Parts: sequence; structure tokens; C-alpha cells
Amino acid sequence: MAFVAPAVGLLLQSTCSSFTSTTRRAAVPRGVTRPSRAGRVSGPVMSATSATSAAAGVAATGTDAMRILLPEKLSDAGIAMLSDGCEVVKDYDLTPERLLEVIGDYDAIIVRSATKVTREVLEAGTRLKVVGRAGVGVDNVCLPAATERGVLVVNAPTGNCVAAAEHSIALLCSLARNVAAADATLKAGGWNRGAFVGASLVGKTLGVLGFGRIGREVARRAKGLGMTVVAHDPYLSAESAATAGVTASSLDDTVAAADFLTLHMPLVDSTRNLLDARLLGLAKPGMRLINAARGGIVVEEALLAALESGAIAGAALDCFSQEPPFKFPESVSAALAAHPRVLATPHLGASTKEAQEDVAIEIATAVKSALNGEMVATMINAPVISPEVLSVMRPRALLAERLGALAHTLSGGSVSGDVTVTYSLSNDQEDTRLLRSAVIKGLMQPGLDVPINLVNADGVARERGLQVTEVVRVVDSTGDGAVSVEVKGAPTLEGRIINGAPILTRLGEFEPDLKLEGTMLVYAHKDQPGQIGKVGTYLGEQHINVSYMGVARGAVGGVALVMIGLDTKPTAAVINHINSLVADQSMPPLLLEF
Repeated sequence: MAFVAPAVGLLLQSTCSSFTSTTRRAAVPRGVTRPSRAGRVSGPVMSATSATSAAAGVAATGTDAMRILLPEKLSDAGIAMLSDGCEVVKDYDLTPERLLEVIGDYDAIIVRSATKVTREVLEAGTRLKVVGRAGVGVDNVCLPAATERGVLVVNAPTGNCVAAAEHSIALLCSLARNVAAADATLKAGGWNRGAFVGASLVGKTLGVLGFGRIGREVARRAKGLGMTVVAHDPYLSAESAATAGVTASSLDDTVAAADFLTLHMPLVDSTRNLLDARLLGLAKPGMRLINAARGGIVVEEALLAALESGAIAGAALDCFSQEPPFKFPESVSAALAAHPRVLATPHLGASTKEAQEDVAIEIATAVKSALNGEMVATMINAPVISPEVLSVMRPRALLAERLGALAHTLSGGSVSGDVTVTYSLSNDQEDTRLLRSAVIKGLMQPGLDVPINLVNADGVARERGLQVTEVVRVVDSTGDGAVSVEVKGAPTLEGRIINGAPILTRLGEFEPDLKLEGTMLVYAHKDQPGQIGKVGTYLGEQHINVSYMGVARGAVGGVALVMIGLDTKPTAAVINHINSLVADQSMPPLLLEF
């Protein structure tokens, strides 16, 4: 699957959540230190277990099929994709109260615009891993709560772009020529042509607020109608605008220049109530407004006042602050929907058969990929990592996570103070977010109920005050991806990727060659004859098969590290007996499971 950057423009202005580091990367050959913040975590001593997702995605363990809830309709094509390997439950009559009751049974939920995925819903969704938004805007999803809980939010930003642009143009033309009012008059038996004199579009200026995918599609079509297009977007450069055949301008100047003004931005904190009385006061007399984006971007009281005074000639609205307006008969939304100078449609921007199918396929693909632990191009609350970087970093992330989990166990289940992670990379500018998240997951997951992954690892660490320092050791391009972890109260750990597998190459003073996979028993014994034989004989008596055995020696006659791979998990009584047979108390038997 090809990965691309998420939708640009106003969407990224305040919805993307990623870790911000103040650390500087110095291009020095021996090492680069990058501090970040993380916290004190304590928990019971437990085996060093890690998921194969290596903090990259949100794949669940176990053999049970993933359960996906659809509280709103999705096309058959999307449902068919989801049903291949997942259990899909359609419940289109869920009340908010009922949603809170059932969400704990699902791994994913896919919503459109009606269902609100609130903080309460996310907290009740104890097994929830993915929220899919079948469309562009995610204002009905509580992103901070999703990020805190490690729930990945994905959307479908491309499937309905053309449909939304076409509906905006349809509203533009209908508003200019009074189509809806004329039709209603004719159907009522009237024939008053003089009351519906319209405005030509040729030579007029269309102001476009928000120049993402949909805004660009609208501009392209408006230029075909002979209009001049002026656009405003915080991420739109003059060069990019010129390439699209439009003029980039400030917010105020775009509103002031427009004969027709169309909105194409998400509803986020920075755009909420954006078009207020002040901005509307800058408009030309007789300007007409089209909003097929989101209710709440326009201050409806200000728009109603401008329509009543005649300062605004008309408005075409596909969305309202309160939907559907008739359910709120005393609201300004209802007054606007019924206003004679307003052309109103019931949120039809994405409502074409083709768009519904495209969106369903796009969101189904994203949700299934996320559930499988894959990186997804349309992640909203996690940084996108390119496929090139991901292919290199994924095995290293698995190594980093397992080293972190081992460090947690060796520290006695309590991680506190400073943690230093050293990477061997080809240059000091390589993206280490995935590796950092993996280490944090390994170190902290055993002591927490909230799942840790790329979505929330930095936030979880930062909340708990753990001081993490990253050091980049620059090596040539043939480097083996070595990672080391130093934690207070545990021996230094180092590992490498060898033939694609995570190998432990240092544990304190020892230099083992241990694949961090499967079930193994690790302990120290006195380096003298007969020690290995005692343990091997005892394990045989207990019908526990040994898959491999390795010894890493310290000083001759001192202490050696023993690593025994086992086909079955030994009981606590077996481990205790081995401890009494040969173990050196500097490192009693430790059961590891990966």
C-alpha cells in the first residue's frame, strides 16, 4: 500500500497531535544526544512480553476475530471488505446512551457525521483500537481522548472530494439564478419571472476559504465557468496558488474581494465561528455565501442579521450548527433554513452513489490496515511515516520494544529516572519516532492498562515524567541497526538485527547471542563443571523440551549467563528448583516470553 501525507490545509492546523521535542540534533560523527520527557512507572514483576506490532500499529493479539461497529450506513462494498476476516455489526438505531453500553465489545467503530465519539465513548471502549471517520472532517471525534488512550483515528479524505465540489458548484449556480425559489413558485401555480432575476457568474470573483482537495476541485470548476478565483489557506503559498491558476490572499482580503464566497475547511478550534460579524462586514454589498463544509464555521446569528439587512444577498447552506434544524425549532439554524434568501440542503455534499462507495472502500481499507498493525496514510492523531523509513525501522522497532520490555523486567518491574536509548543509524537526521515509541511501550506497558503505541507513547511518557534521552551513533549505511537501552536499576542491554531477527548482544557484562523470540529461561550460574548438566537433566525429568541452550561467560571461574529456549512454559515450582540447583543469586532464573 502506498503511503502519502494526510490532507494538508486547515485540517492539519490543529487536529494533528505529535510529539514535539526541543532537542537539537548536532551532526557529529560519534553521537547525537536528544532528550525527551517520559515518567516514573512501577508495576509487578512480569515476563517481558511484546506484541509483534512493535508500537507501529494497533494490532491485537489472540485469535478472536476483530469486531467492528457500524452505527451509520456504509456501502455494501465497504462492508464486504470489512467482513473479510472481521465481524461487522450494523446497528443504525443506536442512541448515545446505548452506544456507551456496547462500545466496550468492539475493536473499531466507523462513523459518518451523526455519531459523536466523545471522551465518554472512548473511555467506555476498553478494547477500542481504531475510530474510522467515513469522510474528511473529524470534529465529531474527541481527538485528545483518542490520543491519550492510544486509539488511532483515521479518515477517508479523498473519496468524496469530487462529490462535495460538485455540490458546491450546484449550490453556487442555483443560488445565483434563484433556482429553488423559482421552482417552488412554479409548483405552487405562480409565474413571477421578475422576482427571480439572477446574477451572472462570468467575470465574478469566487473567494475560496480552505484550499485543500475540495477547495481545489471547486476552484477548477469555477474557472471553467469564467470566474476569477481568490483563495485563502494558511498553507497556500503564492507559487502553489499560481500553479492552480488562483490568487492567494489573506483571510480579510479574500472575503472583501468575493462576489461569491465558498467554505471548504474542517471544523476545528481555529475555524470555529471563523466567519463572524466582523468578517461579514468586510463583504461587498450583495455578496452571496456557500457553505458545504461544516456548520459552526459561520456565526449563524451574524449571517442571519446580514441577510435580514440585505448586506448579504443570499446564502446556500448544506450544513448547520444544529442538525437537523427542524429538531431545534427555536434555533438560529432553523431560522436560517427557513429564510427566503437561503437555499438549504440536508448535508448532501458527499451524497452521490459513487462517493459513498469510494468513501466506504477508503475507510474500510484504512481501518483494516490499522487493525492489522500497519501504518495508515490517513492517520489523524499520529505522525505518518513513509514506507521507505517504515521498512527499515519496523524490525528495529521490534528490537527496541523487546529490549524495553526486558529492561522493565530486569529492573524489578519499576522504571524510574533517566533512560538512555542509543541507536546506530546511517545519519543523525533519521526519523526515530517509531523506535522511541517502541522503547517506551516496552518499558511502560506492563505497568499500565492503557495500550501504548505510536499514537500516544510520547504523551504517556511525558505525563509520567520519565526522562528519556536519545543518542544517535552515526554508522555507515551497512550498519546493523544496533539499539541499546540503559535504565536505572537494570543492566545495560544492547541488541542488533541479524538476518531480520532481534538478537540480544549485551546484557550487562555478558555478550550473549540470544534471539528475543519464544519462551526462554535466563539465569546466571557459577562457571564450573556440571552446572548445565544438572539443569538439563532436571528439565528432562519434568518433560520440558529444550529447543536451544547458550552460555555467555564472564571471567573464567566467575559467573556465566545461561540462556535456555523452552518448548513449554515451566511452572513457578520448576523455576524455583532450578534456582536452588545452580543459579547464582546475582541473577536468579528469569522467564522471558516474546
